[in-house]
Amino acid sequence: MKANTNHLGAPQYDELIKTIHELLQTRRDCTCGRLHQTSTRQVIIASGALNQLPTAVTELQLTGKALLVADANTYQAAGRQAEDVLTQAGSTTTRLLLEPEPGQREVEATDEPVQTVQQEAAGCDYLIAVGSGTINDIVKLASTRLKIPYLAVATAASMTGYSSGIAAIRSGAIKQTLPAAPPVAIVADIDIIASAPIQMQAAGVGDLVSRSLSSTDWKLSSLLRGDYFCPWIAQTVDQADQQCRAVATDISQGGPGALSVLTAGLILAGIAMKMAETSAPGSGGGHLISHYWDMTAPASGRTRNLHGLQVALGDLICAALYEKLWPRLAEIDLDKVVANRPCAEEFAAQTYQHYASLIGPEAAQQVTQAALSKYAEGEQLYNQLAPVVAEPNQVWQKLSPLFSSAAQLRRIYQQAGIPCTATALGISKADLDNAYRFASRFRDRYTILDLACDLGLLEELREEVFADAQVAR
Repeated sequence: MKANTNHLGAPQYDELIKTIHELLQTRRDCTCGRLHQTSTRQVIIASGALNQLPTAVTELQLTGKALLVADANTYQAAGRQAEDVLTQAGSTTTRLLLEPEPGQREVEATDEPVQTVQQEAAGCDYLIAVGSGTINDIVKLASTRLKIPYLAVATAASMTGYSSGIAAIRSGAIKQTLPAAPPVAIVADIDIIASAPIQMQAAGVGDLVSRSLSSTDWKLSSLLRGDYFCPWIAQTVDQADQQCRAVATDISQGGPGALSVLTAGLILAGIAMKMAETSAPGSGGGHLISHYWDMTAPASGRTRNLHGLQVALGDLICAALYEKLWPRLAEIDLDKVVANRPCAEEFAAQTYQHYASLIGPEAAQQVTQAALSKYAEGEQLYNQLAPVVAEPNQVWQKLSPLFSSAAQLRRIYQQAGIPCTATALGISKADLDNAYRFASRFRDRYTILDLACDLGLLEELREEVFADAQVAR
């Protein structure tokens, strides 16, 4: 198992690639109670890395027939070259170019293309995904279902999903994160990544820097609900996050050294998520807000933005909510909060009514069931909230090492060229309000959005949060 590179001139990169190399060889019986390991065996990040693809195939002992999967854009960016170098090396490779569904401008990660890949891969021995988030999620899930390995050829440093153990797939109107085996190898050619649209690199920064708020939410859910949490995993994703922040300005300028840091950081964070066997270290409240905007875009007449750009906006909201909520905890009357809690039936009806008009009745029912699965009442609610209401400072001492303020996030985003307002992403004030109110409900993951809702303060703090986050512009 190895991580290959040529020297790209960034000390942050050297540290990240060293950690990646160690993780590829790690089988860690952790004090958190879980065994941490990944099935990814090679990571190659270099200028001209695509030429090393045949070597990776040989070293991984992948033989027989390969299906290379791309779309029109990613085939032009890297697919044709990948096909050529494999053919010249004697590999047997066939090609599948995925096309957008009727009425869509781009290929989306839905059930249909996953099934297409599965059908076209009949008789193949391994898959090669050429692309970034969408193509990799499609191939990752198809590979898992077919029980054959795949290699990822990265075309943009836009997300952590290359090396993660999940695939984000839209089934009907619902965006799901499904367990899926990561690639056995990741080949990231910095020359190709540098040629990707600059907004994709900005999205990568947004996705990677979100580890801070995601880990804070992850720890919060552990403290209040007893959910699983691993300090070692949180520390690992924090390393990726911090090294990226150090070169954020250089990333926006497209420097190869900075892009290598971003690429390595994204891959490292994804490996950590796979080792945790949960997406919680990298998917908190800001990600739920982004997924909400994705799901409701057709009904609202919006064009979907890159995930990492929406996450950045969502994290500004969640960071500001932490900052506005915490000073209020000392004045909470917990008995009154519990007494005033809407009953589950009322909460379910409100949830269903909101979502049904946006994503249809069947999908709305699925969301409602997810919302109810974490909806506490009575004694359960009291016991869940008691630690943070009784000792908010002690709880904050455990959260603060993971947390980043809205001001800190905004500074990094501006350095990286990330839009920091709803208007810049084509998101209306109504869509902003609705995401704040309802995004937490479609997944059983506890975040700061849930805590504010449980305390009855979510709506009361909304305009203050937007003002501090500076997103409603």
